[in-house]
Amino acid sequence: MACSATLLSSCINDDDYSVPTLSCTETSLVKNLEPQAVPAASVVAPYSGPAGGIIEAYVVSSDLGGNFFKSISLQTLDGSFGFSIPVDITTVFTKFEPGRKVLIKLDGTYTDIKFGSMRIGALYQGEVGRLSATQYETILNRSCTVVSEEDLVQNLTIAQTLSNARINTLIELQNVQFKDESVNKTYYDANNQIGGATNHILVDQNGGQIIFRTSSFASYAGSIVPGKSGTVRGVLTKFNNDYQFVARTEDDIKLINPRIGEEPTNPGQPGGSEFALGGTETAFLGAFTENFESYAVNATTFPKYVNDHTTGDRYWQLKQFPANTGNKYIEMTSFSGNTNPGIAAKTYFFVPADFTAANTFSFSKEIRYMQGAALKVYYVTSANYTARGAINVSNFVDITSSFTGLTYPATDQSQNNFTTAGTYTIPASLTGTGFFVFEYTGSATVTTTIQLDDIVIN
Repeated sequence: MACSATLLSSCINDDDYSVPTLSCTETSLVKNLEPQAVPAASVVAPYSGPAGGIIEAYVVSSDLGGNFFKSISLQTLDGSFGFSIPVDITTVFTKFEPGRKVLIKLDGTYTDIKFGSMRIGALYQGEVGRLSATQYETILNRSCTVVSEEDLVQNLTIAQTLSNARINTLIELQNVQFKDESVNKTYYDANNQIGGATNHILVDQNGGQIIFRTSSFASYAGSIVPGKSGTVRGVLTKFNNDYQFVARTEDDIKLINPRIGEEPTNPGQPGGSEFALGGTETAFLGAFTENFESYAVNATTFPKYVNDHTTGDRYWQLKQFPANTGNKYIEMTSFSGNTNPGIAAKTYFFVPADFTAANTFSFSKEIRYMQGAALKVYYVTSANYTARGAINVSNFVDITSSFTGLTYPATDQSQNNFTTAGTYTIPASLTGTGFFVFEYTGSATVTTTIQLDDIVIN
């Protein structure tokens, strides 16, 4: 029998999930201890670390959608450690939303390890319990810093997820789908519930499986479980020996691709992505330059390259400035108008390469209307991706940091010309063929426009 303490009950039944904008005064607190260094054991005990201990962490859970209740999951910025704080407060999301940095005073708190993960709270009947409203206001200190979820999330397979080290961290499961028996059922099923929530099973292409748990109070409890595959974002929890994956809202569930094992929509085309464009004339070369001058304005299909997405419906698109006479380049943005939230997007542009023959990879960029970092650069070998095939980012190697010229303007500002992003030197250990990959990630708040040109492999 599996049940989760964070999902036993809730009181959010309202369909209005707008988050109020609160004024913010920056806290003067500064961390002097890492969360991993906080003393905690299986038996509850008062905090026994250095006096005046203060830790820093980032919120990853949210009770906005009703699936979390009186508990906050937090992690370090790099996702290497997560923990939870039970609180006797509802609508926590109005003050501590995902991405919010929090400074936590440890004096006067109690800690323990419960089901493999640390809790920090008050003492209640011999274990860590909820902080009262008064304690909550003094112990949890809200920073004005809010980072993008993309800086916190880890793209993992199910096998990589099933670890105590991942509990209370933000994860996006790659290439997953619900088991056949769950498809077309509701996320919460009153005839199949334990402790006020329903456990469905997510599976991936490698045979891994994990419990996906939905409270009866979740805003999407009555929605239908989709029969497609894709990504699911959420927070890992655990009850007894059962790992349980918990989405915050239905927006975390992006199952829009053909079911794993089924024929793609266009079986005559190579690979298996329903949404891939181009990729019909890919050639793995050790030297070439792409300046996009041969393509028509607004084109999204590039036969030599693959243009694909896993979230949203936008593609990298050919643009020209000045119109009709100027330079051509590809562009991606989540911007949807000055008065509208941005469009959630994960869009990929794959450039084939012969890693053995090539020495370097470079490109130029122009970044406009800055609203959050949106571009990552990877490589993936042909063993882990075929043109127009399914996208599994956990098989990609992130090389973004190698591009020292990949800088962003200040918020709301724009760069006004193309400059080099830098050069990636292909290591001798990277051989064979594969792809360099540009990944654009946008959201309601991350709407930066990314423009790319002059892709060079030599």
